[in-house]
Amino acid sequence: MSTSTNTTSGMTFWKVLGIIAIALIALAVLGPLLEGLFWIALVALALYGGYMLFRSNKKGTPPTTY
Repeated sequence: MSTSTNTTSGMTFWKVLGIIAIALIALAVLGPLLEGLFWIALVALALYGGYMLFRSNKKGTPPTTY
């Protein structure tokens, strides 16, 4: 009986493990960043909405004219 070493399955395991590790690190970095950007966008949207309401009351016309 001859024993052959199968290195391709071992390399595949480490590749999958590396991809999972990189994905987890990326999520750990991008998660808080996206959460902070969400709140900044929410405040900006509220300010823009307030500005549009103020502008429509000032001119007496709707904020979007076609």
